[in-house]
Amino acid sequence: MEKTISFTLRVWRQKGPKAKGAFESYQMKDITGDTSFLEMLDILNEQLINEGKEP
Repeated sequence: MEKTISFTLRVWRQKGPKAKGAFESYQMKDITGDTSFLEMLDILNEQLINEGKEP
């Protein structure tokens, strides 16, 4: 069984260039050691889409 790690990602979100933005926290669990940061963001985007949220 491969070792995994959990992360808390704090992502800056805003609707547009003039809109007020804020950081949102996302829990990423069971991420393998060979997963790149960009792959982790893809996983997060898939989770958000599955929850009906905007990635």
